[in-house]
Amino acid sequence: MKFYTKKGDDGKTSLYDSKKLISKDDKIFEALGSLDELNSYLGICRSNSKIERVNKHLKNLQEKIFIIQAELAGRTVEPISKAELQELERNVDELGNEVGEIHKFTIYSGNTLAAHIDYARALARTAERRAVSTKKKISKKSFAYLNRISSLLFVLARYVNKKEGIKEEHPSY
Repeated sequence: MKFYTKKGDDGKTSLYDSKKLISKDDKIFEALGSLDELNSYLGICRSNSKIERVNKHLKNLQEKIFIIQAELAGRTVEPISKAELQELERNVDELGNEVGEIHKFTIYSGNTLAAHIDYARALARTAERRAVSTKKKISKKSFAYLNRISSLLFVLARYVNKKEGIKEEHPSY
């Protein structure tokens, strides 16, 4: 089996189920690539985690990112639902309640897993900006979900540090 088609050798490719060729430096491919990078990095986070609760959240995010990617690429998929968005928000709130209020910026560090999750949060923000820049029509709930991913990753990193007994640092300005 071949794992290449040679169709993109001239710097152009097409989106799902389209015959129209688009330059590989188009904003849509930047967005799709950023989502792929985020999804891959979430896999690194999962492979470094022994905390089942964290792994469950990360795996769920990976599944939802595939849906958002498919939607951005023009594939007909069931977009993120109101219930899925609300579940993500409940998870952020639940973990946030366990972590407690935060009134200062956090210097990202501590547990190695927490540091990886913080980096994934930064990748999520990049992916969100790039998805918005495409001006592609994806559902409002998918954009909202994409926006909330970084919130979940932020509280997950704080949760991991707290669970490991690591006191987080804050900038001194």
